[in-house]
Amino acid sequence: MPLIALASVKSSPGVTTAALALASTWKTAERRLLVEADPSGGDLGLWLGLPADSGLAGLAAAARHGHGAGLPWRHARELAGGTHLVTAPAGAEQAAACVTALAAAELPQELAAGPEPALADCGRLYPGSPALAVAAAAAVTLLVVRPRVSELAHLEPRIRGLEQAGLRLALILTAGPRRAPGEPSYPAEEIAATLGVPVQATLPGDPRAAEQLCRRAGDPGPARRLPLLREAAAAAAALDAALGQPPDAPALPAGPHDRDETEVSVGDRG
Repeated sequence: MPLIALASVKSSPGVTTAALALASTWKTAERRLLVEADPSGGDLGLWLGLPADSGLAGLAAAARHGHGAGLPWRHARELAGGTHLVTAPAGAEQAAACVTALAAAELPQELAAGPEPALADCGRLYPGSPALAVAAAAAVTLLVVRPRVSELAHLEPRIRGLEQAGLRLALILTAGPRRAPGEPSYPAEEIAATLGVPVQATLPGDPRAAEQLCRRAGDPGPARRLPLLREAAAAAAALDAALGQPPDAPALPAGPHDRDETEVSVGDRG
């Protein structure tokens, strides 16, 4: 199963929440790997109330000395529900060094060739970010963005540069705090046509589901019936079907059309 990267280019539109929701609702594999590859530092360990450690630091150190079978999994913490999480250090300097080391050791390429789903939370992609190398190894990079002009205007000039860096792009639309009065918001179909990038999914505003997912340490439990996790499960199934095809034909389906912004949020986390 190919590597899937999630990232943003501006603001905090919910990348980490989206990554956790996708990993937690992936139904076609008994275990899924979620790697915090955000050079600005990790959040999930804190969100989930895990003991302080950094699997990413240990993984980066081990990768310098060669790759054994299942190396990333040995540095991951198993969560309830089958997600295995590699947490990043909270500090940006150490986290960036870890991501740089993993890219130099070509670990993202190993993840991309693995048989099980692997997702990488790459945080905000800025020029020169070490996470660009992780995203370039992914079968698809899902750019998380709110469908409003203030964020789309920053995304549009970055798309060509990201594609030239080797990234294969699709969008996840989210929402968040109320936009400025009079600020336009756009439907998925128009965004895809204007940017030339398919909309893979929209994720509804559902703070209750996000809170329960964190409280249960990544196990959807009864929350899987809530809107956020229902849509995340549908998105995971679509990705699994599309990316399970041979590399030459991973045609990604467009997401739902013409949804109002109030229906497309992962809440205020991440």
